[in-house]
Amino acid sequence: MNRSLAISGGSTLIYAGLAIVMGVLPGIWLSKVPPTPGLKPLTPLEARGRDVYVSEGCFYCHTQQVRPLSGDKPFGRPSAPGDYAYQTTELLGSERTGPDLSNIGTRQSSSIWQYIHLYQPRAVVPQSIMPAFPWLFRVVDELPPGEKAVPLPPQFAPGGVVVPNDDGKALAAYLLSLKQPALVPTQSGAAPLSPTTEPLGFDATKGAALFADNCASCHGAEGKGVPGTFPPLAGDPVVSAANPTAHISAVLRGLSGKVINVQKYEAQMPAFADQLADQQIADIINHERSSWGNRGALISAADVVAARANEPLPKQATSPEQVSPIATPTPSFDAAEGSKLFADNCAACHGAEGKGVPGTLPPLAGDQVVNATDPAEHITAVLRGLSGKAINGQKYEVEMPPFADRLSDQQIADIINHERTSWGNQGPLVTPADVTKLRANK
Repeated sequence: MNRSLAISGGSTLIYAGLAIVMGVLPGIWLSKVPPTPGLKPLTPLEARGRDVYVSEGCFYCHTQQVRPLSGDKPFGRPSAPGDYAYQTTELLGSERTGPDLSNIGTRQSSSIWQYIHLYQPRAVVPQSIMPAFPWLFRVVDELPPGEKAVPLPPQFAPGGVVVPNDDGKALAAYLLSLKQPALVPTQSGAAPLSPTTEPLGFDATKGAALFADNCASCHGAEGKGVPGTFPPLAGDPVVSAANPTAHISAVLRGLSGKVINVQKYEAQMPAFADQLADQQIADIINHERSSWGNRGALISAADVVAARANEPLPKQATSPEQVSPIATPTPSFDAAEGSKLFADNCAACHGAEGKGVPGTLPPLAGDQVVNATDPAEHITAVLRGLSGKAINGQKYEVEMPPFADRLSDQQIADIINHERTSWGNQGPLVTPADVTKLRANK
C-alpha cells in the first residue's frame, strides 16, 4: 500500500514537472517577449470587439497565424512572437475555413466593407460560406443623428436603414486593428528597374491570382464592383487611359471619397505600397487593364518605381516586338478570357501551369515557339494542330487537335496571348488580325 502511494506520488510529481516545463516556463518566457516595433495596444473599443470576436466564434474558422509558406503570402508576412504582445490569450485558431485575419486591417481597411461583410458576406464575396451576423446591426426607419448607414446592394437590403449596433462597431474596430507592423524596410527606396531592358509582357496567371487575393472582394471577380459602394473597373476610364499614372497612384496610395462617373464612393480603398512589390502591383494593374473588355496600355515594374518616387514614367524603348506603354494603339488582350479559354481547351494536356506531361505532352513554359518574336509558328500550331513534333530534342507522338473550326480569331488570339504572358514566358502579344492572316494561308 505504501509502495503504491509512493508510486502514485512520484507520478504526480513527474506530471507536475512536465506541466511546468511544457506550459508554465514557455508562458513566462513569452510574457517577456517585447512587442513588435510599431505594434499598438488595443483601444477599449477594440478590446471589446475582441470579446465579440470570441463570443461569435470567429476563431473557429479564421486563424491569426501566418506561416512561412508560399500559400500564406496573401495573408501577410510570417507571424512573429511580438505580434501577440498585447493580446492574451492569443487567438491563433486551428482551422482556416476562411482566410487568416492577422493583417486584415491592412488588407481591407474599409470599415464600410467590414460592415457589409458582417451583415451579409455574399454581398461582397458571392462564393462565401461565412454565416451572416445581422444581430450585430439595427434596422431603423430613419438614420439616427451621428450614425452612418451601411450601404448594402439592393438585393440584400432589408427594407430599412441598416446601422451597426455597439457590438458591431466594436467587432469592426477590432478587425481593423489587426495590422502587422513591417519587420523589414519597405522597398520604396529600391533602385528603379532599367526601362530599356524590361519587357512589357506580364504574367497573366500571376496577375489574375494577385487580383483575386487583393482586389476581387471589393471590385468583384468580373470587375463589376458593388453598385453604389465599390466602383467597377470594367470600362473605367482611368483603367483604360493611355497614361497609367492615376491608375498606378490609386493602387499605391489608395483612395477615399472618390467621384467616379458621377458616383461618389465613400468606402476607403487601402494603399498597397507597403504590401506588394513593384512587379506585383504591375501585374495587378495589367490584369485590370487587359480584362473585362478593358484595353489600357500595359505598364512595367519600372513605371511603378517611378510612381512611388513621383517621377515621370520612364519612356520604354520601342522595337518591333515591344511598344511603349504610353503609345496607342497597343496589342492587348482580355487576360481573364484568355485564362478561361486556355483552361477549357488546353489545360487538360499542357497543364494549368504550362508544364505539360513529361515525355507525353509538351510544356509551354519556356517554349521557344511560345516566346518567339515572330508568332507565326505559334498561331499555326493552334490553328492546324501538331503531330509527331520534336520539341527540345523530345518527340511527342500525341496529336494536338486543330482549333481553326472551333474557335474564333479573337479566341485563338486570347489563348495564344495567355500562353505568351504566363509561367515566365515573355512572347510579344498577337492580334486577331494576325490569326486571320495565317488562317487564310492554307
